[in-house]
Amino acid sequence: MGRLYLVTLLFLSPLASWAQNDYDYPTLWDPNTIVSSSVDYADGDAKLKGYLAYSNATSGPRPVVIIYPDWDGISNYERFRANLLASMGYAGFVADVYSQSVQQGPSIPVANRSALMMPFRSNSSYWRSRVVAALTTVRTLDIAQKDKIFAIGYCFGGGGVFELARAWPNTPGLLGVGGFHPGPLVTAGPKLQPGSPLRVYAFSGADDPGITGDSVVAWKNEMEAANGTWGFYNYGHTVHAFTIMENPVWNGDKNVSNGYNAASDHASWWALRGILLEAFQLTNTSNAYTSAGGAYDYQTGIAGAKLMSA
Repeated sequence: MGRLYLVTLLFLSPLASWAQNDYDYPTLWDPNTIVSSSVDYADGDAKLKGYLAYSNATSGPRPVVIIYPDWDGISNYERFRANLLASMGYAGFVADVYSQSVQQGPSIPVANRSALMMPFRSNSSYWRSRVVAALTTVRTLDIAQKDKIFAIGYCFGGGGVFELARAWPNTPGLLGVGGFHPGPLVTAGPKLQPGSPLRVYAFSGADDPGITGDSVVAWKNEMEAANGTWGFYNYGHTVHAFTIMENPVWNGDKNVSNGYNAASDHASWWALRGILLEAFQLTNTSNAYTSAGGAYDYQTGIAGAKLMSA
């Protein structure tokens, strides 16, 4: 039976409707140019509330990056990433996995996070339905280029984007996914189907205790069997949650499983930016040495200076 998706936009201050005791991320963009709103939608009986951000410096539809949160749900971290993407000329949409009935953010006790997360991790069909609901909703938004959508996720959300990829071909408009310090890599459900056109990337810490060698091999074998475009980025001296700036910097203590690593955070973000340019065909990437040097002016649509002549 088909699902009915009802989408409602409510313009708001970025912190409305979610937990308030949250890390204060820096504003790295002109706040006068970022438009944000909440988006009400549903997956079956579950009432969901996403976060949408885009820049008013340009008009008209643009590519969209969906962000799937980690295990504490939507917080300032995901909104920070959405606003960053908005400042780059995309629309950023933070998906709601847990539903409006859950007060989300860092205040959720760890035990409660596990209780919220495990029903999805133990039931791939349930999980895929929830992540596909966000994609379906994004394609209804006026700001969205409906055939230019990419999805990223962090931790639990990183595993979620792999489930989204495995839902192909029921993922119209989706061009690819990227999971940052993802968990889990493997699935209890059907694997990525051969012939999938989606780009699938993992950005992982080499010292992440939750990512075992066996799971990496299994994930790579799944990607190879699908014969698609994929990449596994493995950052040295890096543990779990390495992109989350509010975490203490990891000091090399093997008994500590989480920690921020600025070098790995920046490297993975740069990698994503290049992947998005290629996936959305925003610049000529057929030759990395003669195409634009990574810079793209979203206001004028003109690529930056070439690195060298052809």
